[in-house]
Amino acid sequence: MTYVSALLAKDASRILPFDGYELKTKAEENAFVSAVGELQPGEILRLFIDHNPFNLIRKIAIRYGSKLIFQYRQNREGAVVIDFKKVRG
Repeated sequence: MTYVSALLAKDASRILPFDGYELKTKAEENAFVSAVGELQPGEILRLFIDHNPFNLIRKIAIRYGSKLIFQYRQNREGAVVIDFKKVRG
């Protein structure tokens, strides 16, 4: 997993951190989805969150499809880090 994660970020043009520890309401989730939508191809939005956001990932996958890839960098109880990378416009 570490090797693949490093590969995802290896050629990123920019990595933008997103503090998701407060993603508890629908409006806050929508703010994250909007931030993903603002990414340019090659950019990564790195989500730091305290739980595994399955519903949020599903929502983003449905909305952006093959334009976006994601990879867990860390998946521990209380400390989850996920990279979302836009691969095409």
